[in-house]
Amino acid sequence: MNLKFQALDYTSEDQFVPAEYEYIGDEHTGWKIIRNGETYLELGAGYIPLQTTSCGVCSTDIDRRFLPFPLPQIIGHEVLAKGLGNRANKQYVVEINDTFAARGAKDLDSFCLEGIPTHSPERKVLGIDRLPGGFGPYLLAPIHAAIEVTGLSSKAAVLMEPFSAALQAIIASPPKSGDTVAVLGPRRLGSLILAALSSYRKSNSLNFRIIAITRHDHLVDLAKDMGADEVVDLRSTDPASLENKYDILYDTTSTPSGFESALKFAKRELHLKTTNGQVMGGIPHLTELVVDELSLLPATKDALGFHWKSEDRKNKTVFLFDSVKDNWIDKIPKDFTVFSGNTNQAQSILEGPEFKGKVPRFDVVIVGSPDEIGLAIRPNPSHENALVRPRSAILVDTQKEDLWPIEAKIVLDFFKKGKEIHSSRCGDFHLGIQLLKENPEITSNLENHLISHRFPASQLTDAYAKAKEPSSVKVVIDFLESGSVQ
Repeated sequence: MNLKFQALDYTSEDQFVPAEYEYIGDEHTGWKIIRNGETYLELGAGYIPLQTTSCGVCSTDIDRRFLPFPLPQIIGHEVLAKGLGNRANKQYVVEINDTFAARGAKDLDSFCLEGIPTHSPERKVLGIDRLPGGFGPYLLAPIHAAIEVTGLSSKAAVLMEPFSAALQAIIASPPKSGDTVAVLGPRRLGSLILAALSSYRKSNSLNFRIIAITRHDHLVDLAKDMGADEVVDLRSTDPASLENKYDILYDTTSTPSGFESALKFAKRELHLKTTNGQVMGGIPHLTELVVDELSLLPATKDALGFHWKSEDRKNKTVFLFDSVKDNWIDKIPKDFTVFSGNTNQAQSILEGPEFKGKVPRFDVVIVGSPDEIGLAIRPNPSHENALVRPRSAILVDTQKEDLWPIEAKIVLDFFKKGKEIHSSRCGDFHLGIQLLKENPEITSNLENHLISHRFPASQLTDAYAKAKEPSSVKVVIDFLESGSVQ
């Protein structure tokens, strides 16, 4: 197959420039992507061509230039598309991670074999890292990442990627009956988390209260439509009255001030869903914490066994930074293999024989300072590899207060009270589709209230500019007309 088309590449100057693309190949032998007459990317087998129907604009698109991935690129990852060739009558939503497992490869890496394929360092990411995205008329999707969707309107289907990401926050930090949970910043992602909480509560017959916390008029009614039982307006509420009030606080503000408020408002747990690349609360690399879906927990013996409830595994290795070695070396259970030292020593261990053929990460890392939190997440500026395995935990020992600068004292106090920080990234499209089908009222509210603006593909730059405005919620770009996805 040979697909030739024009598209707009996004650049590091936050601009769009026209480009000529050509996709040459097929799903069995692989593809060559040519941009402006030169080879841009060569892909192996396992990708199917799709024609973009519509694509949402999200905060990641708006901040794409700040991410550590090459530009220019066709961005956009909230995709609804139609099949081509023998798939011409089918509609697809596309999971964004391009991995060995997503391509149906026979030889899998250790991350795929251990059930965390979306965290493979080998992965490409649709519209974010190399793989051209949904702001173009055609895309190449890993065959198992293209999920056929039926029984939903196109308005609901185009929201599947952000809705599933929102739902992942609930899976990672599930409320219990009797809880009061809150969403701070119920705009794009926050509104979807409200909808995910509401559908999760109904489908699982749970009893917890959902609160939205905002300071914008246009988000008050939207939050109620998305499933909030109550809306707290920070313009007329004393923030001090909200301290330690919410069992789980889902922070979607992506701001340092929002993060600090979330630390104060959370009673048991703060779930960090998105950040902006800045140091927040004196803690570096919180964006990467979210990318790796890591947790920050007070250091206790029980926390050594932390893993996601959906994973069936047992922690076997722990790394102790030198600052906590004396305090912890005799407290670690005998069934753990204990390593200790500084950052360079930790990286050397992970490259050594103990981790050959395994995910080259420690199951748990114990740190004693904000700087060590950052080093556990990203120890080396030349690569994106953490010291701790994805979806695991960094345990924070708070005994040495002199290691905590003034700007990090709010975080120190948070952990001293036994509270936890969790994070999440992408979600399960199959579960997202199931919940929306089970909850037609919530689906209808998403269709009718969340998408604030739609633009034809010819006005992509206008759509992108509108998405940056505070008055917009979800902006969608339409390439082809589509009704219900039957």
